[in-house]
Amino acid sequence: MNRKSFTAILLGGALAGGCSKPNPLFLDTWDVVTDSGSVSQTSAVTAEPTTIEPPTTTTTDPPVTTTSSGSITGTSDALTTDEPLPTTETTGDSFLCEAADLDMEGCCLVDIVVEADTFFSDALDGVAEGCQLSPLPVEYEKLACQHVSFGKAPVVAVFKDDGMSGTAVSGTSMMALRFPTKNGQLVSQMHGPVATELIKSIELVVWAMYDPSVYKDLTFAVHALHPDLGWIEGDDGGATACVNGRASFACRECGATVGGECPASWGMAPQPIQNDAEPLGVVAAVSDGNTGLAPIDLEPLGAPTDWVPQLTGGGLVIVPNSTTYKGEPLPALVPWPGVSIEAREGLSDADPRLRARVCKP
Repeated sequence: MNRKSFTAILLGGALAGGCSKPNPLFLDTWDVVTDSGSVSQTSAVTAEPTTIEPPTTTTTDPPVTTTSSGSITGTSDALTTDEPLPTTETTGDSFLCEAADLDMEGCCLVDIVVEADTFFSDALDGVAEGCQLSPLPVEYEKLACQHVSFGKAPVVAVFKDDGMSGTAVSGTSMMALRFPTKNGQLVSQMHGPVATELIKSIELVVWAMYDPSVYKDLTFAVHALHPDLGWIEGDDGGATACVNGRASFACRECGATVGGECPASWGMAPQPIQNDAEPLGVVAAVSDGNTGLAPIDLEPLGAPTDWVPQLTGGGLVIVPNSTTYKGEPLPALVPWPGVSIEAREGLSDADPRLRARVCKP
């Protein structure tokens, strides 16, 4: 895929690093085991031992040794001052980002890189047999999209088409993204846990391509999967048949047989987003003036404290919602081919990520 054909989508309120140290707002040394995976980083300060030489005068008092709470030891014949010894103790009043990285309002941008992503689709091609959304191994070329695991596909188109717009493909294709979390908070790989109450806005950053002359007024519905609806990305080299615990549109966990019974389903209906599911919100996607999308603000989802805790386990699902297609307003459709979005297996330098604007309390 030509990387130049992609432009960053920024879904949310405002995410990128710039901070160069772990998050001392919470702790200087952190070892995070996330809700859905694990992220680990350690940063510790150790001072060199310092010895205070005894005075040259003699005394009959025995030497006194005093040890601070850090790694510094002072020795003298007699302590005659009330001044405390040096210490490496952290006061806890430092902020997530360096002062040089803060804007005029005391805020900085922090990236939370996706830890897993995939696509779910039940698309049907009215012309060709099999799933045409991504190349498949030759033995699965005629496999229906609903039984395909797209966990390692580099790029897939997302759309919602009822087959009435003159396109060859009908059905829905959506993207799922799971981000590292711990105790309901997002975890930055560089800075550690990010206090949700300090997040002022969030964007979702991905690379995408579409035709802005065909699709205008694009919107996406953003859903949060229930924490119990976790899914496995898979470890293959591209899209493949859904078996052995991988996830597809039809099954949250596929069985040993392609298209067979699901050991774990999505719910009453065999689809990731149930028919009665309410989205967190609907966000607008605006052209960047080329073939990509400008930043998409997640502000319609509400305050981060309202929805970030819901990302534990299942993650976010981005579903095409509406558009004006070739001049015709479609309030509930985004016809094929829609918007092609690159996953973390794609060719671009930046994996999908949340970009949070975090401000000092």
